[in-house]
Amino acid sequence: MTAIWWTAMLGALGVCWATWRLVRYPGGWAYAFHEEHQEERQALAEARNAVRELRGTARRETWRARAEVKRVEWAYWRRVRRAESELEQLRTPHRGARIEQLGGITLHEHTVLIAGDEVPLAGMHVRFELARSTHVSCVYLKQPDGRERRERYEGKEFPEEAVRRFSVRIQNAAVAAQRLQEQRAGDIRALQARLREARKATEPITVAQEGLERTRARHDADIKLPQARKALDDARKGWQDLTGRRPL
Repeated sequence: MTAIWWTAMLGALGVCWATWRLVRYPGGWAYAFHEEHQEERQALAEARNAVRELRGTARRETWRARAEVKRVEWAYWRRVRRAESELEQLRTPHRGARIEQLGGITLHEHTVLIAGDEVPLAGMHVRFELARSTHVSCVYLKQPDGRERRERYEGKEFPEEAVRRFSVRIQNAAVAAQRLQEQRAGDIRALQARLREARKATEPITVAQEGLERTRARHDADIKLPQARKALDDARKGWQDLTGRRPL
């Protein structure tokens, strides 16, 4: 069974090869296979190979030049977008990790949540007051724009010392947030400068684009491919004169 299968496969391959040769060298069996027409077949094959090689060289060089343009463009935009992303993150900091919650105030690293409202810590001033007659502790949070928020803590549920300690913790967090904001402002200025530099750094793109244009112009001006095409046309015409059939 194996021998029969291999025989069939070899036969099929032989048929395919013969068909391909008859298509490449049309006009009949003698022109495609006989020794007396070897010279004409060789001339046609060499003319085809010359055109194929020149076209392949032009395509490869143009592809490499185009790939270089894409590479430097990608590197340029990656640098710009990275700087833009880092700048955006600095300009819109997240609230940070949750530190503590007491009553209606939830303290995070960079903000406090008061009844669902998010208030930045930077620049905030915290004041603790105790109304002894009513056993109520109050925490006042004054924002940089002057607005003030108050949270009341009933003494039975929230001991004075716990509220006082919490208010001190908020104040310390506000001081740390202010320092971080000042540092962030410097980082933002540095990133803005880096982004401006990144956006101006277009010279590699210009150089790569000029290289692509030079490659295209060089191949457009090269007379070798037109000469090779003419030689191929002559070889095809010669074959047609010989066989009555014009090859591809």
